[in-house]
Amino acid sequence: MDPLIRAEVVIGENTKQILIEKNVTLEIPAIKVRNINAKVCDLTTDVIADKVVIQGILHKQIFFVGEDNIVHHQAEDIPFSTFVDVPGAEPCMNVQIDPVIETVIFSLLSPTVIHQKVVIEFFVKVTESRQLNVLTGEGPLVRVDQVIGENTKQELFENFVTLANASIKIDDITVSIRDLTTHVIADKVIIQGVIHKQIFYVSTDNIELHQAEDVNFSTFVDVPGAVPGMDVEVVPTVEFVHFELRDPVTLLQKVVIEFFAKVTESVQIPVVLGPGALLKLETVIGENTRQILLENVFQLPIETIKIREIVACIRDISTEVIKDKVIIQGTLHKQIFFIGIDNLEHHQAEDIPFSTFVDIIGATPGMNVHVASQIETILFELENSTSLRQKVVIEFFVKVTETQQLSVQIVGPYYF
Repeated sequence: MDPLIRAEVVIGENTKQILIEKNVTLEIPAIKVRNINAKVCDLTTDVIADKVVIQGILHKQIFFVGEDNIVHHQAEDIPFSTFVDVPGAEPCMNVQIDPVIETVIFSLLSPTVIHQKVVIEFFVKVTESRQLNVLTGEGPLVRVDQVIGENTKQELFENFVTLANASIKIDDITVSIRDLTTHVIADKVIIQGVIHKQIFYVSTDNIELHQAEDVNFSTFVDVPGAVPGMDVEVVPTVEFVHFELRDPVTLLQKVVIEFFAKVTESVQIPVVLGPGALLKLETVIGENTRQILLENVFQLPIETIKIREIVACIRDISTEVIKDKVIIQGTLHKQIFFIGIDNLEHHQAEDIPFSTFVDIIGATPGMNVHVASQIETILFELENSTSLRQKVVIEFFVKVTETQQLSVQIVGPYYF
């Protein structure tokens, strides 16, 4: 059976260059400009019909030699906005944007004025998330999100709220969903969040007032085939809001929310290239596994008669791809529970920074990295009443991929 996957269909792409030219006034006189470093930051995009609007900040660091023959530094931020034509683009589509500083030209017009020209190139790709059945066979191995299942559920939330002031009329109630969290269990997706309401009402003195209300909620959606560890996408939609003023200060509210849940799992499949859909996919370059042993002696704050338990997790993982290798850094966070000589249970936390590398032939800088870490073993022994020797074995599974555009054969039409 041809797998059903969730992938980014390429709608279009384009490139545009802009010139940002400006004079900057230095805080102190200069005899020479050493160099100017520039980068684009705080980039935001907005997709409209057939266009992508781009806004951001051009951040510059100016290094110059003052009259005292010392190199000084001055920062400058220049807001900018532009747009790129992408036929077929529509609001709510996804955007990938890569800005590159092409050229920085500067000249010292006077001891305190620098004329600057910066050329920025923007590469913009617009995609749309869709579901499609792809043909598998002889072709590149790609990492995709296979759709396990999806389902929809409507839930009615009803409650009373006491208004701060007596009211003669409810003008409007606007509802939004905030702080959404999800948890996948066997065949179900647990959903929790906050229903945020803004109540606009007319008081007895004919003034419109506002009152906010937050209501915590939890529900679940059945998705057969879902298991813990899978990925989930939940889209809540406020379907209906009903309100009724029972007395001047008591308001009855009913809110119907529809929850759409889609569960996916990251898999590797060989796809067949050919006419079909142009997709943005991650081609698998290579993968490998590495185990490391972290051993240390920890000094307990008080005399101890027994170690009850050590719980550990991996935090703050960062990666860097170099030629044929992936460097991994992170922190092993441990929580040590022990019994002191006072026969009370105590707790002590410990963080151990670590670094290692995994060989991945074909890996080069700029590629994507996916790391799964697992604590395999925790061994510990009391060497004396205050010295605790610990050994932790961690396994890293590393996959390196490269984002590419591939024309893939599909089965039937694709849909959202």
